[in-house]
Amino acid sequence: MVIQARGAHAVVVRPGGQPWEVLLRRLSPATEYHCRQLDALARHVAYQRRGEERAR
Repeated sequence: MVIQARGAHAVVVRPGGQPWEVLLRRLSPATEYHCRQLDALARHVAYQRRGEERAR
């Protein structure tokens, strides 16, 4: 997901919360498949985080 645009660059963030910078021309609209994959990854990360909280 794009969280910020800076000139020719964009700051994007993964479902796990890790941001990184990429050239805008390298980005393309997400397909339905990409959206499903990102949703699944977000659910997985949330599941992992819940497990870490229980282990504490």
